[in-house]
Formats: sequence, C-alpha cells, structure tokens
Amino acid sequence: MKFLKREWLQLLILVAPFCVAALLWDRLPDRLPIHWNFRGEIDGYAGKKFAALFFPILNLALVVLIGFLPRLDPKCRNYDVETQASIAGVFRIFRLAFSLFFSSLPLAIFAVALGFHLDMTRFLAGGLGVMIAVMGNSMGKLRPNWFAGFRTPWTLELRVVWMKTHRLGGRLMVASGACLFAESLFLPTRLCFLVGLLPLVILVGIVPAVYSYFSYQAEKKFSETVH
Repeated sequence: MKFLKREWLQLLILVAPFCVAALLWDRLPDRLPIHWNFRGEIDGYAGKKFAALFFPILNLALVVLIGFLPRLDPKCRNYDVETQASIAGVFRIFRLAFSLFFSSLPLAIFAVALGFHLDMTRFLAGGLGVMIAVMGNSMGKLRPNWFAGFRTPWTLELRVVWMKTHRLGGRLMVASGACLFAESLFLPTRLCFLVGLLPLVILVGIVPAVYSYFSYQAEKKFSETVH
C-alpha cells in the first residue's frame, strides 16, 4: 500500500499507453507511422503490435533502470542522510519526466494513425523541452553520486563546486528547455531541432563543465589564502 500511495502517478503514466492501445486496438490500422523526418513527414512504418507496444515497453524498462541506478551506486551506503534523500528525490523526478515523455509518444502515434493532424517534429521538440526543463528544475538539489549530474573532475573533487555547478546547470537546463518548447510553437518545423538543440547542447554540455573548472580554481585559491 505504501508503494501504491507513493508511486501512483508513476504507475498511471506507465499504464496509460497500454490502456489506450487496448481501447483503440480494433480501430488502429495494421501499419502505424513510427518515424518522421525533420520536415515533419512520415518516412517509416511498422506493424501494429510493434508500433503500439514498443515505446510503452521501452518506457517501463527505462523506469526500472532509473529506479535501480541509485542502488547500484557502490558508495550509496556511505552517503549521508541529506545526500541519500536528495538522490532519491531527484531520481524520482527524472523517472517521472522520462516516463511522461515516452508515454506521450505512443499516444501521438495513435492520434496520427487515426487521422488527426499532428506535427510530430514540433511535438517531439516541445516534449523534449518540457522534459529538460523539469529535470533542470531539480538539478540544484542533486548531491554527488555515481551516475547522474555534471560529473567533472572538479565537481567530484569539491562538494561546494558540485553544488554551484548544478545550480547553474539546472538554470541553464530550465532556460534551454523553455526556449526549445517556445521554438516548437513558433519556428518552422525543420528548424525546431536545429535551432533548439544546438544552443542547448552548448549551454548544458559545455558551460557547466567550464564553470566547474574555474569555480574549483577559485575555491582552491581561496582555501590556500585562508590557510
């Protein structure tokens, strides 16, 4: 009962695509679209069973994997209470964000297969933007761990550098995700990923790493000055 009370939203997100597939099964065509190009045009189809069940099953596997990752951390038992609580809370948000995005994919595929007009490229760009923003909003709460975060030599060396870097990186993720979502609404389809993802990769992938180096040097210099 405690598990159901704690994880009811996660279970609802996981079960929804299976339920919708079952309800719509007789109405779905024998072949469903599963791939779109950058212009938003369908360029790949698959059989009904594969197209309807692949993403829900993949979603379930990813949720299980993300749920078990903290337990596979070899240092897990040595973390203090605050660190363990932060890792558990942030990883839960990651699970929900990932699973919500992957649950939306089969629902979008069903809609297109049934004749509804949906620009899949915009849908994917907007969904990714929301997922990245939600994850970024929790990054500042994440403490040093074995699997997730901006794991540079300098964040792993000093806890204060880790925390500063993740506060900055989290804000950049929120800003980048929000921009990607906005671009999915207003930019031409073919530009959604090109214009949205390149700045995101630079901001989220490079800036925090560079910042962690200079932050580490500043902390090291301050420590040497004090002593």
